[in-house]
Amino acid sequence: MIYITLYLIYALFVLFIIGSLTQRLFAKLPRFRSSTFSPDPVNTLILGIIALTTLVSFISIIYPITPYVHIGVLVLLLLYAYGDRKYICDAIKHLLSRIKSSPYLFTLGSICLFSAMLYASGPVTLYDTGLYHAQAVKWLNEYGAVPGLGNLHHRLAFNSSWFCFSAFFDIMAFDGKISHIVNLIVFLLGLSLCFSGFSEIFRGNISISNILKCFFALPFLTDRILFIDFLPSLSPDLLIFVLILYVTILAVKYVEQRDIENNTEIDSQHQIFILLLCTAFFLPTVKLNSLPVLLFPFFIISMTENRTMNMSILSCLVGIMILLPFLIRNVILSGYLVFPLPEIDLLSFDWKIPYDAVVNVRKGIKYFAVNPQPGAKAWAVAGMSTIELAQFWLARNLRNPLNYWLVISFISATVFHIICLKRKLLICLDLLAIKGILLLGIVYWFFSAPLYRFGKGWLWGFIILSLAVSFYLVAKSLRVQFVSWLSRFIIVLVCVALMNVLLLRWESLELIFGPPSDLLWKIRTLPKEKMRAVEIHEGFVVNIAPRERAWNADLPSSPYLKYHLRMRGSTLKEGFRVAK
Repeated sequence: MIYITLYLIYALFVLFIIGSLTQRLFAKLPRFRSSTFSPDPVNTLILGIIALTTLVSFISIIYPITPYVHIGVLVLLLLYAYGDRKYICDAIKHLLSRIKSSPYLFTLGSICLFSAMLYASGPVTLYDTGLYHAQAVKWLNEYGAVPGLGNLHHRLAFNSSWFCFSAFFDIMAFDGKISHIVNLIVFLLGLSLCFSGFSEIFRGNISISNILKCFFALPFLTDRILFIDFLPSLSPDLLIFVLILYVTILAVKYVEQRDIENNTEIDSQHQIFILLLCTAFFLPTVKLNSLPVLLFPFFIISMTENRTMNMSILSCLVGIMILLPFLIRNVILSGYLVFPLPEIDLLSFDWKIPYDAVVNVRKGIKYFAVNPQPGAKAWAVAGMSTIELAQFWLARNLRNPLNYWLVISFISATVFHIICLKRKLLICLDLLAIKGILLLGIVYWFFSAPLYRFGKGWLWGFIILSLAVSFYLVAKSLRVQFVSWLSRFIIVLVCVALMNVLLLRWESLELIFGPPSDLLWKIRTLPKEKMRAVEIHEGFVVNIAPRERAWNADLPSSPYLKYHLRMRGSTLKEGFRVAK
Protein backbone atom coordinates (compact mmCIF):
# COMPACT_ATOMS: atom_id res chain seq x y z
CA MET A 1 0.00 0.00 0.00
CA ILE A 2 2.90 2.33 0.64
CA TYR A 3 4.13 1.88 -2.92
CA ILE A 4 0.70 2.48 -4.46
CA THR A 5 0.11 5.52 -2.24
CA LEU A 6 3.44 7.06 -3.24
CA TYR A 7 2.78 6.24 -6.90
CA LEU A 8 -0.64 7.90 -6.77
CA ILE A 9 0.58 11.01 -4.93
CA TYR A 10 3.47 11.47 -7.35
CA ALA A 11 1.28 10.98 -10.44
CA LEU A 12 -1.33 13.45 -9.14
CA PHE A 13 1.41 15.99 -8.37
CA VAL A 14 2.80 15.78 -11.93
CA LEU A 15 -0.68 16.02 -13.46
CA PHE A 16 -1.62 18.94 -11.22
CA ILE A 17 1.46 20.93 -12.25
CA ILE A 18 1.07 20.33 -15.99
CA GLY A 19 -2.69 20.92 -15.73
CA SER A 20 -2.07 24.25 -14.00
CA LEU A 21 0.43 25.20 -16.70
CA THR A 22 -2.13 24.37 -19.41
CA GLN A 23 -4.76 26.51 -17.69
CA ARG A 24 -2.33 29.43 -17.51
CA LEU A 25 -1.54 29.10 -21.21
CA PHE A 26 -5.25 29.19 -22.14
CA ALA A 27 -5.73 32.23 -19.92
CA LYS A 28 -3.19 34.07 -22.10
CA LEU A 29 -5.33 33.73 -25.23
CA PRO A 30 -6.91 37.04 -26.34
CA ARG A 31 -10.48 35.82 -26.04
CA PHE A 32 -9.92 34.45 -22.53
CA ARG A 33 -7.44 36.98 -21.19
CA SER A 34 -9.96 38.30 -18.67
CA SER A 35 -10.70 34.78 -17.41
CA THR A 36 -9.20 33.32 -14.27
CA PHE A 37 -9.49 29.56 -14.17
CA SER A 38 -11.26 28.20 -11.14
CA PRO A 39 -8.77 25.98 -9.26
CA ASP A 40 -11.05 22.94 -9.43
CA PRO A 41 -8.75 19.94 -8.83
CA VAL A 42 -10.66 17.55 -11.11
CA ASN A 43 -10.61 19.99 -14.04
CA THR A 44 -6.91 20.64 -13.47
CA LEU A 45 -6.06 16.92 -13.34
CA ILE A 46 -8.03 16.10 -16.49
CA LEU A 47 -6.31 18.93 -18.36
CA GLY A 48 -3.05 17.54 -17.02
CA ILE A 49 -3.82 14.07 -18.41
CA ILE A 50 -4.65 15.54 -21.83
CA ALA A 51 -1.59 17.81 -21.95
CA LEU A 52 0.86 15.17 -20.69
CA THR A 53 -0.47 12.47 -23.01
CA THR A 54 -0.28 14.80 -26.02
CA LEU A 55 3.29 15.80 -25.13
CA VAL A 56 4.43 12.20 -24.62
CA SER A 57 2.72 11.16 -27.87
CA PHE A 58 4.78 13.78 -29.74
CA ILE A 59 7.98 12.59 -28.05
CA SER A 60 7.29 8.91 -28.83
CA ILE A 61 7.33 9.70 -32.56
CA ILE A 62 11.06 10.34 -32.46
CA TYR A 63 12.27 8.83 -29.17
CA PRO A 64 11.24 6.03 -26.76
CA ILE A 65 9.63 6.94 -23.44
CA THR A 66 12.65 6.25 -21.26
CA PRO A 67 13.42 7.40 -17.70
CA TYR A 68 15.44 10.25 -19.27
CA VAL A 69 12.28 11.55 -20.94
CA HIS A 70 10.39 11.29 -17.66
CA ILE A 71 13.10 13.15 -15.74
CA GLY A 72 13.37 15.81 -18.45
CA VAL A 73 9.64 16.52 -18.39
CA LEU A 74 9.66 16.55 -14.59
CA VAL A 75 12.53 19.07 -14.45
CA LEU A 76 10.70 21.41 -16.84
CA LEU A 77 7.52 21.16 -14.76
CA LEU A 78 9.41 21.88 -11.55
CA LEU A 79 11.00 24.95 -13.15
CA TYR A 80 7.54 26.17 -14.16
CA ALA A 81 6.18 25.44 -10.67
CA TYR A 82 8.97 27.50 -9.11
CA GLY A 83 8.43 30.39 -11.51
CA ASP A 84 4.66 30.40 -10.98
CA ARG A 85 4.77 29.31 -7.34
CA LYS A 86 2.22 31.89 -6.17
CA TYR A 87 -0.49 30.48 -8.45
CA ILE A 88 0.44 26.88 -7.56
CA CYS A 89 0.43 27.63 -3.83
CA ASP A 90 -2.93 29.42 -4.07
CA ALA A 91 -4.41 26.45 -5.92
CA ILE A 92 -3.08 24.02 -3.27
CA LYS A 93 -4.46 26.23 -0.48
CA HIS A 94 -7.83 26.27 -2.22
CA LEU A 95 -7.80 22.46 -2.39
CA LEU A 96 -6.86 22.14 1.28
CA SER A 97 -9.59 24.57 2.30
CA ARG A 98 -12.16 22.49 0.44
CA ILE A 99 -10.95 19.36 2.24
CA LYS A 100 -11.14 21.13 5.62
CA SER A 101 -14.65 22.35 4.86
CA SER A 102 -15.85 18.80 4.12
CA PRO A 103 -13.96 16.39 6.44
CA TYR A 104 -17.00 14.11 6.36
CA LEU A 105 -16.74 13.63 2.60
CA PHE A 106 -12.95 13.45 2.62
CA THR A 107 -13.00 10.59 5.17
CA LEU A 108 -15.60 8.61 3.20
CA GLY A 109 -13.74 9.24 -0.06
CA SER A 110 -10.45 8.08 1.44
CA ILE A 111 -12.06 4.83 2.58
CA CYS A 112 -13.43 4.20 -0.93
CA LEU A 113 -10.05 5.02 -2.49
CA PHE A 114 -8.29 2.67 -0.07
CA SER A 115 -10.66 -0.12 -1.16
CA ALA A 116 -9.86 0.57 -4.81
CA MET A 117 -6.12 0.57 -4.09
CA LEU A 118 -6.39 -2.83 -2.46
CA TYR A 119 -8.28 -4.25 -5.39
CA ALA A 120 -5.88 -2.71 -7.93
CA SER A 121 -3.04 -4.46 -6.09
CA GLY A 122 -4.53 -7.80 -7.00
CA PRO A 123 -4.00 -9.96 -10.09
CA VAL A 124 -4.50 -8.61 -13.61
CA THR A 125 -7.21 -10.70 -15.24
CA LEU A 126 -8.22 -8.67 -18.31
CA TYR A 127 -7.45 -10.74 -21.40
CA ASP A 128 -6.55 -7.76 -23.63
CA THR A 129 -3.88 -6.51 -21.23
CA GLY A 130 -2.01 -9.77 -21.77
CA LEU A 131 -2.85 -9.84 -25.47
CA TYR A 132 -1.48 -6.42 -26.42
CA HIS A 133 -1.86 -3.63 -23.79
CA ALA A 134 1.31 -4.54 -21.88
CA GLN A 135 3.22 -5.18 -25.09
CA ALA A 136 2.19 -1.78 -26.53
CA VAL A 137 3.57 -0.03 -23.43
CA LYS A 138 6.76 -2.09 -23.58
CA TRP A 139 7.35 -1.08 -27.23
CA LEU A 140 6.89 2.58 -26.27
CA ASN A 141 9.37 2.28 -23.41
CA GLU A 142 12.04 0.55 -25.50
CA TYR A 143 11.60 1.86 -29.04
CA GLY A 144 8.85 4.50 -29.26
CA ALA A 145 6.75 4.51 -32.44
CA VAL A 146 7.99 1.70 -34.71
CA PRO A 147 7.17 1.74 -38.47
CA GLY A 148 4.87 -1.12 -39.45
CA LEU A 149 4.51 -2.46 -35.90
CA GLY A 150 0.96 -3.49 -36.82
CA ASN A 151 2.42 -6.04 -39.24
CA LEU A 152 3.86 -7.90 -36.25
CA HIS A 153 0.53 -7.86 -34.40
CA HIS A 154 -2.36 -5.80 -35.76
CA ARG A 155 -3.63 -4.87 -32.27
CA LEU A 156 -0.40 -2.96 -31.67
CA ALA A 157 -1.56 -0.59 -34.44
CA PHE A 158 -4.69 0.44 -32.52
CA ASN A 159 -2.57 3.30 -31.18
CA SER A 160 -4.39 4.31 -28.01
CA SER A 161 -2.79 7.44 -26.58
CA TRP A 162 -3.55 6.04 -23.12
CA PHE A 163 -0.60 3.68 -23.60
CA CYS A 164 1.69 6.71 -24.01
CA PHE A 165 0.42 8.03 -20.68
CA SER A 166 0.96 4.61 -19.07
CA ALA A 167 4.46 4.34 -20.54
CA PHE A 168 5.41 7.70 -19.03
CA PHE A 169 4.64 6.48 -15.48
CA ASP A 170 5.98 2.99 -16.10
CA ILE A 171 9.45 3.99 -14.91
CA MET A 172 8.09 3.84 -11.36
CA ALA A 173 7.55 0.07 -11.62
CA PHE A 174 9.90 -2.18 -9.68
CA ASP A 175 11.64 -5.16 -11.28
CA GLY A 176 10.54 -4.18 -14.77
CA LYS A 177 6.82 -4.62 -14.01
CA ILE A 178 4.25 -2.78 -16.10
CA SER A 179 2.45 -0.15 -14.03
CA HIS A 180 -1.00 -1.62 -14.50
CA ILE A 181 -2.32 0.41 -11.56
CA VAL A 182 -2.60 3.50 -13.77
CA ASN A 183 -6.41 3.23 -13.86
CA LEU A 184 -6.44 4.16 -10.17
CA ILE A 185 -5.97 7.75 -11.35
CA VAL A 186 -9.10 7.46 -13.49
CA PHE A 187 -11.07 5.90 -10.62
CA LEU A 188 -10.02 8.78 -8.36
CA LEU A 189 -11.24 11.31 -10.93
CA GLY A 190 -14.65 9.61 -11.15
CA LEU A 191 -14.88 9.37 -7.37
CA SER A 192 -13.93 13.05 -6.99
CA LEU A 193 -16.58 14.12 -9.51
CA CYS A 194 -19.21 12.13 -7.64
CA PHE A 195 -18.23 13.49 -4.22
CA SER A 196 -18.00 17.08 -5.50
CA GLY A 197 -21.63 16.77 -6.60
CA PHE A 198 -22.70 15.64 -3.13
CA SER A 199 -20.63 18.45 -1.60
CA GLU A 200 -22.53 21.06 -3.63
CA ILE A 201 -25.88 19.48 -2.72
CA PHE A 202 -24.88 19.66 0.97
CA ARG A 203 -24.48 23.42 0.51
CA GLY A 204 -27.91 23.71 -1.08
CA ASN A 205 -26.66 24.21 -4.66
CA ILE A 206 -29.29 22.04 -6.34
CA SER A 207 -28.66 21.96 -10.09
CA ILE A 208 -28.87 19.37 -12.84
CA SER A 209 -25.09 19.23 -13.25
CA ASN A 210 -24.54 18.64 -9.50
CA ILE A 211 -27.20 15.91 -9.37
CA LEU A 212 -25.64 14.42 -12.50
CA LYS A 213 -22.30 14.21 -10.66
CA CYS A 214 -24.01 12.42 -7.77
CA PHE A 215 -25.47 9.91 -10.22
CA PHE A 216 -21.91 9.04 -11.20
CA ALA A 217 -22.19 6.58 -8.30
CA LEU A 218 -24.90 4.54 -10.05
CA PRO A 219 -22.70 2.80 -12.66
CA PHE A 220 -19.92 2.48 -10.09
CA LEU A 221 -22.24 0.43 -7.88
CA THR A 222 -24.28 -1.53 -10.42
CA ASP A 223 -21.74 -2.22 -13.18
CA ARG A 224 -19.11 -4.36 -11.47
CA ILE A 225 -17.18 -5.06 -14.68
CA LEU A 226 -15.97 -1.43 -14.56
CA PHE A 227 -13.75 -2.43 -11.64
CA ILE A 228 -13.41 -6.20 -11.78
CA ASP A 229 -11.93 -6.02 -15.29
CA PHE A 230 -10.77 -2.44 -15.83
CA LEU A 231 -9.30 -1.26 -12.52
CA PRO A 232 -6.31 -3.65 -12.29
CA SER A 233 -5.41 -3.36 -15.97
CA LEU A 234 -4.06 -1.08 -18.69
CA SER A 235 -7.43 -0.91 -20.45
CA PRO A 236 -8.46 2.53 -21.78
CA ASP A 237 -12.17 1.63 -21.44
CA LEU A 238 -12.47 3.01 -17.89
CA LEU A 239 -10.98 6.34 -19.02
CA ILE A 240 -13.43 6.49 -21.95
CA PHE A 241 -16.35 5.82 -19.60
CA VAL A 242 -15.34 8.52 -17.09
CA LEU A 243 -14.51 11.20 -19.69
CA ILE A 244 -17.70 10.75 -21.74
CA LEU A 245 -19.69 11.30 -18.54
CA TYR A 246 -17.41 14.24 -17.69
CA VAL A 247 -18.04 15.88 -21.07
CA THR A 248 -21.78 15.36 -20.58
CA ILE A 249 -21.58 17.13 -17.20
CA LEU A 250 -19.65 20.03 -18.75
CA ALA A 251 -22.22 20.43 -21.54
CA VAL A 252 -25.11 20.42 -19.04
CA LYS A 253 -23.31 22.93 -16.83
CA TYR A 254 -22.71 25.21 -19.82
CA VAL A 255 -26.38 25.30 -20.86
CA GLU A 256 -27.44 25.77 -17.22
CA GLN A 257 -25.29 28.88 -16.90
CA ARG A 258 -26.43 30.08 -20.31
CA ASP A 259 -30.05 29.77 -19.20
CA ILE A 260 -29.35 31.69 -15.97
CA GLU A 261 -27.43 34.47 -17.73
CA ASN A 262 -30.09 34.90 -20.45
CA ASN A 263 -27.95 33.64 -23.35
CA THR A 264 -24.93 35.85 -22.57
CA GLU A 265 -21.46 34.42 -22.05
CA ILE A 266 -19.59 34.66 -18.77
CA ASP A 267 -16.01 33.76 -17.87
CA SER A 268 -16.90 30.41 -16.33
CA GLN A 269 -18.54 29.39 -19.61
CA HIS A 270 -15.28 30.14 -21.45
CA GLN A 271 -13.50 27.78 -19.07
CA ILE A 272 -16.15 25.07 -19.49
CA PHE A 273 -15.87 25.35 -23.26
CA ILE A 274 -12.07 24.94 -23.16
CA LEU A 275 -12.32 21.88 -20.91
CA LEU A 276 -15.03 20.36 -23.09
CA LEU A 277 -13.12 21.13 -26.29
CA CYS A 278 -9.86 19.57 -25.09
CA THR A 279 -11.57 16.47 -23.70
CA ALA A 280 -13.70 15.95 -26.82
CA PHE A 281 -10.68 16.03 -29.15
CA PHE A 282 -8.63 13.89 -26.77
CA LEU A 283 -11.11 11.01 -26.44
CA PRO A 284 -10.88 9.71 -30.06
CA THR A 285 -7.12 9.43 -29.63
CA VAL A 286 -7.75 7.03 -26.75
CA LYS A 287 -10.34 4.93 -28.57
CA LEU A 288 -12.21 5.51 -31.83
CA ASN A 289 -15.56 4.35 -30.43
CA SER A 290 -15.75 7.73 -28.67
CA LEU A 291 -15.69 9.65 -31.99
CA PRO A 292 -19.26 11.12 -31.66
CA VAL A 293 -18.06 13.07 -28.60
CA LEU A 294 -16.82 15.71 -31.09
CA LEU A 295 -20.47 16.72 -31.53
CA PHE A 296 -20.42 18.31 -28.06
CA PRO A 297 -18.07 21.23 -28.89
CA PHE A 298 -19.83 21.74 -32.23
CA PHE A 299 -23.12 21.95 -30.30
CA ILE A 300 -21.66 24.69 -28.06
CA ILE A 301 -20.18 26.57 -31.04
CA SER A 302 -23.53 26.45 -32.84
CA MET A 303 -25.10 28.64 -30.18
CA THR A 304 -25.70 32.22 -31.27
CA GLU A 305 -23.23 33.90 -28.90
CA ASN A 306 -20.43 31.53 -29.98
CA ARG A 307 -20.65 31.94 -33.75
CA THR A 308 -17.44 33.93 -34.00
CA MET A 309 -14.21 33.50 -35.92
CA ASN A 310 -12.20 33.37 -32.67
CA MET A 311 -14.11 30.36 -31.39
CA SER A 312 -13.72 28.53 -34.69
CA ILE A 313 -9.99 29.26 -34.89
CA LEU A 314 -9.46 28.19 -31.27
CA SER A 315 -11.33 24.94 -31.85
CA CYS A 316 -9.27 24.15 -34.95
CA LEU A 317 -5.95 24.90 -33.25
CA VAL A 318 -6.76 22.81 -30.18
CA GLY A 319 -8.02 19.97 -32.37
CA ILE A 320 -4.89 19.99 -34.54
CA MET A 321 -2.57 20.08 -31.53
CA ILE A 322 -4.23 17.07 -29.86
CA LEU A 323 -4.97 15.00 -32.98
CA LEU A 324 -1.69 15.57 -34.85
CA PRO A 325 0.53 13.16 -32.85
CA PHE A 326 -2.26 10.57 -32.94
CA LEU A 327 -2.51 10.76 -36.74
CA ILE A 328 1.29 10.70 -37.22
CA ARG A 329 1.62 7.68 -34.94
CA ASN A 330 -1.16 5.96 -36.90
CA VAL A 331 0.81 6.43 -40.11
CA ILE A 332 4.00 5.12 -38.50
CA LEU A 333 2.42 2.06 -36.88
CA SER A 334 0.12 1.01 -39.71
CA GLY A 335 0.68 3.17 -42.81
CA TYR A 336 -2.92 4.49 -42.56
CA LEU A 337 -4.08 7.86 -41.28
CA VAL A 338 -6.74 6.19 -39.14
CA PHE A 339 -6.49 2.49 -38.29
CA PRO A 340 -8.49 0.31 -38.90
CA LEU A 341 -10.36 2.45 -41.45
CA PRO A 342 -8.92 1.34 -44.82
CA GLU A 343 -11.21 3.75 -46.69
CA ILE A 344 -8.91 6.61 -45.62
CA ASP A 345 -6.08 5.33 -47.81
CA LEU A 346 -4.00 8.38 -48.68
CA LEU A 347 -0.40 7.28 -48.13
CA SER A 348 2.00 4.66 -49.41
CA PHE A 349 4.91 3.27 -47.40
CA ASP A 350 6.76 -0.02 -47.56
CA TRP A 351 5.63 -0.81 -43.99
CA LYS A 352 1.94 -0.34 -44.81
CA ILE A 353 -0.36 -3.11 -43.55
CA PRO A 354 -2.00 -4.81 -46.56
CA TYR A 355 -5.45 -3.43 -47.37
CA ASP A 356 -7.19 -6.82 -47.12
CA ALA A 357 -5.70 -7.39 -43.69
CA VAL A 358 -7.06 -4.06 -42.42
CA VAL A 359 -10.53 -4.88 -43.80
CA ASN A 360 -10.43 -8.21 -41.98
CA VAL A 361 -9.36 -6.51 -38.74
CA ARG A 362 -12.27 -4.09 -38.93
CA LYS A 363 -14.79 -6.82 -39.72
CA GLY A 364 -13.33 -9.07 -37.03
CA ILE A 365 -13.89 -6.39 -34.36
CA LYS A 366 -17.53 -6.02 -35.35
CA TYR A 367 -18.21 -9.76 -35.64
CA PHE A 368 -16.56 -10.47 -32.30
CA ALA A 369 -18.65 -7.71 -30.68
CA VAL A 370 -21.81 -9.31 -32.05
CA ASN A 371 -20.82 -12.86 -31.04
CA PRO A 372 -18.21 -12.78 -28.22
CA GLN A 373 -19.21 -16.00 -26.48
CA PRO A 374 -16.33 -18.26 -25.32
CA GLY A 375 -15.49 -20.83 -27.96
CA ALA A 376 -17.76 -19.16 -30.54
CA LYS A 377 -16.49 -18.35 -34.00
CA ALA A 378 -16.74 -14.59 -34.54
CA TRP A 379 -16.83 -15.06 -38.30
CA ALA A 380 -19.92 -17.28 -38.02
CA VAL A 381 -22.03 -14.11 -38.29
CA ALA A 382 -20.08 -12.73 -41.26
CA GLY A 383 -22.73 -13.69 -43.83
CA MET A 384 -25.58 -11.95 -42.01
CA SER A 385 -27.17 -8.72 -43.19
CA THR A 386 -27.30 -5.66 -40.90
CA ILE A 387 -30.86 -6.51 -39.84
CA GLU A 388 -29.92 -10.12 -39.14
CA LEU A 389 -26.88 -9.00 -37.12
CA ALA A 390 -29.11 -6.69 -35.06
CA GLN A 391 -31.64 -9.48 -34.45
CA PHE A 392 -28.87 -11.92 -33.52
CA TRP A 393 -27.34 -9.40 -31.10
CA LEU A 394 -30.68 -8.53 -29.46
CA ALA A 395 -31.52 -12.22 -29.02
CA ARG A 396 -28.27 -12.78 -27.11
CA ASN A 397 -28.26 -9.56 -25.08
CA LEU A 398 -31.91 -8.85 -24.33
CA ARG A 399 -31.58 -9.67 -20.62
CA ASN A 400 -28.53 -7.54 -19.94
CA PRO A 401 -29.24 -5.25 -16.91
CA LEU A 402 -28.15 -2.20 -18.90
CA ASN A 403 -31.16 -2.69 -21.17
CA TYR A 404 -33.52 -2.35 -18.20
CA TRP A 405 -31.78 0.83 -17.10
CA LEU A 406 -32.16 2.17 -20.64
CA VAL A 407 -35.92 1.51 -20.61
CA ILE A 408 -36.26 3.29 -17.25
CA SER A 409 -34.21 6.23 -18.54
CA PHE A 410 -36.33 6.57 -21.69
CA ILE A 411 -39.49 6.72 -19.59
CA SER A 412 -37.87 9.21 -17.21
CA ALA A 413 -36.66 11.40 -20.10
CA THR A 414 -40.12 11.44 -21.70
CA VAL A 415 -41.83 12.49 -18.45
CA PHE A 416 -39.22 15.21 -17.84
CA HIS A 417 -39.60 16.79 -21.27
CA ILE A 418 -43.41 16.74 -21.08
CA ILE A 419 -43.22 18.63 -17.77
CA CYS A 420 -40.59 21.03 -19.16
CA LEU A 421 -42.70 21.85 -22.21
CA LYS A 422 -45.72 22.56 -20.03
CA ARG A 423 -43.63 24.87 -17.83
CA LYS A 424 -41.94 26.39 -20.91
CA LEU A 425 -38.43 25.92 -19.53
CA LEU A 426 -35.81 27.18 -22.01
CA ILE A 427 -33.21 24.63 -20.94
CA CYS A 428 -35.46 21.80 -22.14
CA LEU A 429 -34.33 22.08 -25.79
CA ASP A 430 -30.64 22.26 -24.86
CA LEU A 431 -30.93 19.14 -22.71
CA LEU A 432 -32.79 17.41 -25.52
CA ALA A 433 -29.87 18.21 -27.85
CA ILE A 434 -27.36 16.77 -25.34
CA LYS A 435 -29.42 13.59 -25.01
CA GLY A 436 -29.58 13.46 -28.81
CA ILE A 437 -25.77 13.44 -28.99
CA LEU A 438 -25.63 10.64 -26.43
CA LEU A 439 -28.18 8.67 -28.45
CA LEU A 440 -26.11 9.18 -31.60
CA GLY A 441 -23.14 7.82 -29.65
CA ILE A 442 -25.20 4.74 -28.74
CA VAL A 443 -26.23 4.26 -32.39
CA TYR A 444 -22.60 4.65 -33.54
CA TRP A 445 -21.50 2.09 -30.94
CA PHE A 446 -24.25 -0.36 -31.88
CA PHE A 447 -23.49 -0.39 -35.60
CA SER A 448 -19.69 -0.33 -35.28
CA ALA A 449 -18.85 -2.79 -32.47
CA PRO A 450 -21.79 -3.50 -30.11
CA LEU A 451 -19.85 -5.10 -27.27
CA TYR A 452 -21.19 -3.63 -24.02
CA ARG A 453 -17.81 -2.70 -22.59
CA PHE A 454 -17.13 -0.59 -25.71
CA GLY A 455 -20.29 1.49 -25.21
CA LYS A 456 -20.56 1.93 -21.45
CA GLY A 457 -19.77 5.66 -21.63
CA TRP A 458 -22.62 6.34 -24.10
CA LEU A 459 -25.10 4.00 -22.44
CA TRP A 460 -24.53 5.23 -18.89
CA GLY A 461 -24.26 8.84 -20.05
CA PHE A 462 -27.80 8.73 -21.42
CA ILE A 463 -29.11 6.75 -18.44
CA ILE A 464 -27.80 8.97 -15.65
CA LEU A 465 -28.63 12.21 -17.48
CA SER A 466 -32.24 11.08 -17.99
CA LEU A 467 -32.55 10.05 -14.34
CA ALA A 468 -30.75 13.13 -13.00
CA VAL A 469 -33.04 15.66 -14.71
CA SER A 470 -36.10 13.88 -13.28
CA PHE A 471 -34.62 13.88 -9.78
CA TYR A 472 -33.86 17.58 -10.26
CA LEU A 473 -37.57 18.34 -10.68
CA VAL A 474 -38.32 16.35 -7.53
CA ALA A 475 -35.51 18.00 -5.54
CA LYS A 476 -36.65 21.51 -6.52
CA SER A 477 -40.11 20.74 -5.14
CA LEU A 478 -38.69 19.79 -1.72
CA ARG A 479 -37.12 21.88 1.01
CA VAL A 480 -33.41 22.52 0.47
CA GLN A 481 -32.51 21.42 4.00
CA PHE A 482 -34.33 18.11 3.54
CA VAL A 483 -32.50 17.44 0.26
CA SER A 484 -29.17 18.27 1.93
CA TRP A 485 -29.71 15.81 4.79
CA LEU A 486 -31.07 13.15 2.45
CA SER A 487 -27.92 13.41 0.31
CA ARG A 488 -25.77 12.89 3.44
CA PHE A 489 -27.57 9.64 4.10
CA ILE A 490 -27.26 8.54 0.47
CA ILE A 491 -23.50 9.17 0.32
CA VAL A 492 -22.97 6.82 3.30
CA LEU A 493 -24.96 4.10 1.51
CA VAL A 494 -22.89 4.73 -1.65
CA CYS A 495 -19.62 4.27 0.25
CA VAL A 496 -20.78 1.09 1.97
CA ALA A 497 -21.97 -0.38 -1.33
CA LEU A 498 -18.77 0.63 -3.12
CA MET A 499 -16.61 -1.00 -0.47
CA ASN A 500 -18.73 -4.12 -0.80
CA VAL A 501 -18.08 -4.19 -4.55
CA LEU A 502 -14.33 -3.64 -4.22
CA LEU A 503 -13.28 -5.24 -0.95
CA LEU A 504 -15.38 -8.36 -0.56
CA ARG A 505 -13.40 -10.34 -3.11
CA TRP A 506 -11.01 -13.17 -2.40
CA GLU A 507 -7.99 -11.36 -3.86
CA SER A 508 -8.50 -8.29 -1.62
CA LEU A 509 -9.14 -10.36 1.52
CA GLU A 510 -6.08 -12.48 0.76
CA LEU A 511 -3.98 -9.32 0.53
CA ILE A 512 -5.38 -7.84 3.76
CA PHE A 513 -4.86 -10.98 5.85
CA GLY A 514 -1.56 -11.94 4.26
CA PRO A 515 1.93 -11.09 5.57
CA PRO A 516 2.34 -7.40 6.58
CA SER A 517 5.05 -6.90 3.97
CA ASP A 518 2.56 -7.91 1.26
CA LEU A 519 0.01 -5.37 2.47
CA LEU A 520 2.63 -2.61 2.47
CA TRP A 521 4.51 -3.26 -0.74
CA LYS A 522 2.94 -6.01 -2.79
CA ILE A 523 1.58 -5.42 -6.28
CA ARG A 524 0.80 -8.48 -8.31
CA THR A 525 3.16 -8.79 -11.23
CA LEU A 526 1.90 -9.56 -14.69
CA PRO A 527 1.68 -13.32 -15.40
CA LYS A 528 4.61 -14.93 -17.14
CA GLU A 529 4.15 -17.16 -20.15
CA LYS A 530 6.71 -19.61 -21.48
CA MET A 531 7.32 -18.21 -24.95
CA ARG A 532 8.33 -20.21 -28.02
CA ALA A 533 11.16 -18.60 -29.99
CA VAL A 534 10.63 -19.02 -33.74
CA GLU A 535 13.12 -17.93 -36.39
CA ILE A 536 11.10 -16.33 -39.19
CA HIS A 537 14.18 -15.94 -41.37
CA GLU A 538 17.90 -15.69 -40.74
CA GLY A 539 18.60 -13.30 -37.87
CA PHE A 540 14.94 -12.55 -37.16
CA VAL A 541 13.44 -14.39 -34.17
CA VAL A 542 9.91 -13.77 -32.83
CA ASN A 543 8.62 -14.95 -29.45
CA ILE A 544 5.27 -16.67 -29.97
CA ALA A 545 2.83 -16.77 -27.04
CA PRO A 546 1.38 -20.28 -26.57
CA ARG A 547 -2.02 -18.93 -25.46
CA GLU A 548 -1.99 -15.60 -27.36
CA ARG A 549 -1.12 -13.51 -24.28
CA ALA A 550 2.51 -12.40 -24.16
CA TRP A 551 2.09 -10.04 -21.17
CA ASN A 552 5.53 -8.53 -20.42
CA ALA A 553 7.55 -10.94 -22.61
CA ASP A 554 10.71 -9.88 -24.40
CA LEU A 555 10.32 -8.09 -27.73
CA PRO A 556 9.44 -8.89 -30.44
CA SER A 557 6.54 -11.13 -29.51
CA SER A 558 3.28 -12.01 -31.20
CA PRO A 559 0.33 -14.35 -30.62
CA TYR A 560 0.51 -15.50 -34.25
CA LEU A 561 3.20 -16.96 -36.46
CA LYS A 562 3.73 -14.92 -39.65
CA TYR A 563 6.34 -16.30 -42.03
CA HIS A 564 5.76 -13.46 -44.52
CA LEU A 565 6.91 -10.90 -41.92
CA ARG A 566 10.23 -9.13 -42.53
CA MET A 567 12.35 -6.60 -40.69
CA ARG A 568 12.91 -3.31 -42.51
CA GLY A 569 16.50 -3.08 -41.31
CA SER A 570 18.97 -4.54 -38.89
CA THR A 571 17.23 -3.29 -35.72
CA LEU A 572 13.70 -3.52 -34.33
CA LYS A 573 13.48 0.29 -34.28
CA GLU A 574 13.44 0.28 -38.09
CA GLY A 575 10.19 -1.66 -38.03
CA PHE A 576 8.49 -4.39 -40.00
CA ARG A 577 6.99 -4.95 -43.42
CA VAL A 578 5.14 -7.72 -45.22
CA ALA A 579 7.03 -9.61 -47.93
CA LYS A 580 5.38 -9.31 -51.34
